[in-house]
Amino acid sequence: MIPRDLHVLLDIVRSAELIIQYTSGISGEDFATDEQLQDAVIRRLSVIGEAAGRVSAAGREELSTVDWSKIRGLRNRLVHEYDNISLPIVWAISQTEMSDLVSKIKPLLPAEDQLSILEE
Repeated sequence: MIPRDLHVLLDIVRSAELIIQYTSGISGEDFATDEQLQDAVIRRLSVIGEAAGRVSAAGREELSTVDWSKIRGLRNRLVHEYDNISLPIVWAISQTEMSDLVSKIKPLLPAEDQLSILEE
């Protein structure tokens, strides 16, 4: 995996983990009425989608179980169709897809104590 891929994959994992953290213990009803939480989750989903577009072809091939086009498509909808976002879909994605995404990507990243390598 090339260093640039490691950077963007780390961005994806961090954003997915933040979504998990933000929504932990929150109900779908609470999410539907909390604009600040909605904004935070939508922002992190947008970051994930943008980062997904930066993964090299080789990186996407190595992680072929990740649906890169679906992730990019979600980002495009969130950004370009911001006035027509389906909050139930955003909620469902935050509850069903983030853990799976982390479990597919995180094993390819350096251990926490080696992350400084990426910052050089």
